[in-house]
Amino acid sequence: MFKEYDVPLDPDAGLPNNFRQNDGSDWSLGTPSVLIPGWGVHDAWLDLEGGLWFTCNIPNRRTTIGRIDPSTGAVKLFKVPAPNGLAAQAHGMTRDEKGVIWFNVNNGRGGLGRLDPKSERIDVYMPPQGMSPTGGATTVDYDGKGKIWASAPDGALRFDPETETFTEFKSVTYKTPNGTGVTYGAAGDRNGNGWWAEMTLDIIGMGEGATGKLQEVKLAPVKEEIDRLTPQERTFYETYNQADFNGPQPWAQGPRRMGTDKNGDVLWVGDSWGANLARIDINTHATTYVPLPGQQQPYHVAVDKEHNAWTNLWGADRVLRYNPATSQWTAFDLPTRGAEPRYVSLLERKGTPTQVVLPYFRARKVAVMTLRSEQDLQALKSASR
Repeated sequence: MFKEYDVPLDPDAGLPNNFRQNDGSDWSLGTPSVLIPGWGVHDAWLDLEGGLWFTCNIPNRRTTIGRIDPSTGAVKLFKVPAPNGLAAQAHGMTRDEKGVIWFNVNNGRGGLGRLDPKSERIDVYMPPQGMSPTGGATTVDYDGKGKIWASAPDGALRFDPETETFTEFKSVTYKTPNGTGVTYGAAGDRNGNGWWAEMTLDIIGMGEGATGKLQEVKLAPVKEEIDRLTPQERTFYETYNQADFNGPQPWAQGPRRMGTDKNGDVLWVGDSWGANLARIDINTHATTYVPLPGQQQPYHVAVDKEHNAWTNLWGADRVLRYNPATSQWTAFDLPTRGAEPRYVSLLERKGTPTQVVLPYFRARKVAVMTLRSEQDLQALKSASR
């Protein structure tokens, strides 16, 4: 069952009074434009009481993050001021085991925001001068030791909520003849370690939380693409410098955003160019690859309590669930056309159905998918007779 919540248009955009938004609900209108001035819905989470939160990464004067009341659909905006008079932008978001919402804040220099959903109080923490800020395509996650991890342009940052201090972890490999390894996604594992993706270089960085030791996992290239190259092409790519992750080498895996199994020892990485999920053992770093059906492209990965890996698709209006025990994929198609979800998160509470949250970046909505059990379906069938 899907419920979709509209996020309002930006009243400061100067739209005409008769403006009507194509929000993807009427498929006959085609794909919505990403230029429609809404609130830039990027990452989203349900809090433990059922409130729905989202980040905004589009320049505006009113919102850094927002809250949707699922019972009424009402939207409440929260602004962290930026030096230029606009609202500070946010991109990544997570909910820790205590129910606290964490998000990155770009108020001139990348920091970290903490939100108590009950009091709606926001605190902002800034890395000290001389340390990298939060940045890159910032992703925020928590680990099994209560620490918060966030992407930094050249690695990752770990924040300790008790001491309110940051620790910096730098990528082992960063600048190369083939490009710069700016961080994309990040994640924390149950052992207290942090992981991050250098999408341009096909490298997964790792920082040991206990020792500060730095490691990296190099993803295998897509062999089928390497085999297509002529000798001249191979020579060309030896010195080909990628401007960014959108100009990849033909054999690139393209690790984008990732998620760890908080009840297991696995990191799942969405390889968007390789059309697979990289499965990395967090202890041995052994890596295998699970291809997506039909070469669909994953974006982000979240893992549920049953060890299933969920991934939203890049450029497709669906979310996939992979069961590693059975190697079975299940697809759930979204009601909106041109949704462009860039994130997926979960709310799993004892005695209630799992809820999957999907922020629609292009269509300016947040969807909540509730999984019905066989008993629920039978009850509905009986009631309809």
